[in-house]
Amino acid sequence: MTDAGVFDILVVGGGMTGTALALGLSRQGWNVGLVEGGERSSLLQAPVAANSVADFEPRVSAISMASQQLLESLGAWKGVTAGRHCPYQGMTVWDGDGTGRIHFDAAEMQTRSLGTIVENRSLVRALFEVVETSNVEVFDGVQVTGCALKGDLRTIELADGRTLSARLVVAADGGNSRLRQWAGIPTREWDYDQHAIVCTVRTARRHQYTAWQRFTQTGPLAFLPLLTETGDEHFCSIVWSQDTAEARRLMALDDAAFTTELEQGIEGELGRIETISRRFSFPLRQRHAKDYIASGFALLGDAAHTIHPLAGQGANLGYGDVRVLLDELSRARRAGLSPSAPLVLKRYQRRRKGENLTMMAAMEGFKQLFARDELPVRLLRNTGMRWLDELAPVKNRIAAEAMGLIV
Repeated sequence: MTDAGVFDILVVGGGMTGTALALGLSRQGWNVGLVEGGERSSLLQAPVAANSVADFEPRVSAISMASQQLLESLGAWKGVTAGRHCPYQGMTVWDGDGTGRIHFDAAEMQTRSLGTIVENRSLVRALFEVVETSNVEVFDGVQVTGCALKGDLRTIELADGRTLSARLVVAADGGNSRLRQWAGIPTREWDYDQHAIVCTVRTARRHQYTAWQRFTQTGPLAFLPLLTETGDEHFCSIVWSQDTAEARRLMALDDAAFTTELEQGIEGELGRIETISRRFSFPLRQRHAKDYIASGFALLGDAAHTIHPLAGQGANLGYGDVRVLLDELSRARRAGLSPSAPLVLKRYQRRRKGENLTMMAAMEGFKQLFARDELPVRLLRNTGMRWLDELAPVKNRIAAEAMGLIV
């Protein structure tokens, strides 16, 4: 094996969170390496113009205002807005088994939008465009085959025979993180017994820059607004979380039958569904690492926690991790501390673990609340939704917290 260098910090995983962290750390003056299994050229490749549902990526994220502010500080948001993106001004949520409904409005909150729907690959591309002009050393197109602690350094082994060393290794390699396993950090996890079906549709009615979400006993259905380069408002990204048996039934339907079910699922809010893209389905599993840190090691984003997609908070929780870790490592640099100093890493864990657990518990509570069919429970949640919709100050504070405007 050949030694490819020693870094202050190595980030493994060039996705939305790992790339943002590496970029922020380089701006603080750290010597940073970024390891990504994909080819840089493919990550930087611009998407084709959206003329049909097939041209959109099926995986999208609802980026909160707080996450947008982070990306702006890194110089990446202008790359996001140069491509396809859809700021949404409204969000309508209702109970499919009752009459309860809540509508959130950006105008009521005196803000331009509640958030922005962005295709995941567009976020990664925008970040990598900035990385290309930074001091981050990128190791792309290569897999990590091992991670070990050797003295004061963490050593990373690459599939091509090279080794990389750093005082701190940050694992941003996703929910099934191999680095987390190699570091010996256990997780608490359980299967939701649900699958998320994702696809893109074109609807007869415009989405009105609104995110639509209907809750049912078997899971929530979300229509997230998309925009083409020419401003066409008739496209939406679909995330339909359903109990496993129901998801399998839906996936087995032909497009015409599935489209009919989808129109019924959203109760015709956007009119007829005119076209639909290829569908994808993936299992939903909640996972939370018992620790976010080890000697010379930290977890970030999905490597530390995965959450049900019903509130679209997964990417924003990851960017919350990035903000806090950048803050703690900036403080360490000013104090002349090593990035792997136990005090530094413990502060990161303390600041993020509680907040992430709170959000995960809230999402689990929502899921269980809408899965209940007993009449008293239905009456309670529908009455509560109608009551909350009429209390603008309370409703807007909840929205502001979700947007990251209150911390």
